[in-house]
Amino acid sequence: MSTAASSSSALTEEAVHREAWIDNLRVAIIVGVIGSHVSLIYALDVGWYYEERTASEVAKAILAGVFSPGLLFGMGLLFFVAGFFTPAALGRKGARRFAIDRLWRLGVPTVAYLLLINPAMNFFGDRAMGQGETVADYFRRTYWDDVELGVAWFMAALLAFSLTYAAWRWRHPMPTVRLTPLRPGDLVKAGVFIAVASFIVRLEFPVLSGDVAWTLNLWEYPQMCALFALGVLASERGWLTSGLRPQTRRVCGRAAAVGVVLAVILGVGLAMTEDPEPFLGGFRIEATLIPLIEATLALGMSLWAIDWFRHRRNRSGTLVRGLGRASFGAYLVHAPLTILFAIALRDVGVPAELKFLGVFGLGILASFWLGWLASESRVAGRIL
Repeated sequence: MSTAASSSSALTEEAVHREAWIDNLRVAIIVGVIGSHVSLIYALDVGWYYEERTASEVAKAILAGVFSPGLLFGMGLLFFVAGFFTPAALGRKGARRFAIDRLWRLGVPTVAYLLLINPAMNFFGDRAMGQGETVADYFRRTYWDDVELGVAWFMAALLAFSLTYAAWRWRHPMPTVRLTPLRPGDLVKAGVFIAVASFIVRLEFPVLSGDVAWTLNLWEYPQMCALFALGVLASERGWLTSGLRPQTRRVCGRAAAVGVVLAVILGVGLAMTEDPEPFLGGFRIEATLIPLIEATLALGMSLWAIDWFRHRRNRSGTLVRGLGRASFGAYLVHAPLTILFAIALRDVGVPAELKFLGVFGLGILASFWLGWLASESRVAGRIL
């Protein structure tokens, strides 16, 4: 069998057997995303649609320590996985059908968030916090002064990366390549790019900034772009066909462990400090800390986690497969659902920590339940 045919066969095999491990990984990441966003309601000092910052300082430190590592690698891991399966999808569908499919699956939800879901979350959140305004003021702010994508920035970025890759491969078909293992030099190059590009971008768009418009989360793009590209290369070059080499696995595991420890320390420190701004961006030495930790954690954890799930969580039953199919829908609906749950509980006389646990649990159950129903629908299932 020729090398090109072997490469094509490897891509097809990965596409066929993707659900054996990808569903478990998807569910784990989406649960983490839901938890991190609920923590923004009750504890962490980051702007959100609805805020009820009544948690104790201890609870703030704990939640910052739990979710800070995920902030620095969770979404990047999703981009790596998306990039990993993109070459196979493009090969099966061709450039035209692939582009139409991505515009439908990612473009439609993005527009829905831009025009309907995000404005609705702003409206209900502001009213619940007593920030009343006239209808005219609300529509001017929502559709003119402060247009936002909200959590849909992820879909907008993935759509842009996917279409860019399709256009590139349409003009430059994948060459015949030898299936080679991942080299340490490849990781070094990716890490340097993430650290340097992140520092440069954050001179203008600091961490957690709302950007100029649309809330595109441009401060995250260097990492997401690098990991999407790394996932594409891993698929095209067969880096993960037989799993990581033992030495590479150990290096990634150690990098992930070091990154987690540093991210926890950083997250707790930023949550407790009165002025985190110097660390979030700008031409200052403090602003180099997050990009360096981010590059270490994102690369190490992404590769280690994927390798671990492919070897340790490579079986799934009906429930896990259903939850995997529902994960994208769960991501789409989790923000409005958790906000509505939090608003419904705002007058309940219990500590914020208990409200966090309640909204977190209800958010997981309701989000995946609606995502499951939508994935079974003939209309919604075409998108989800």
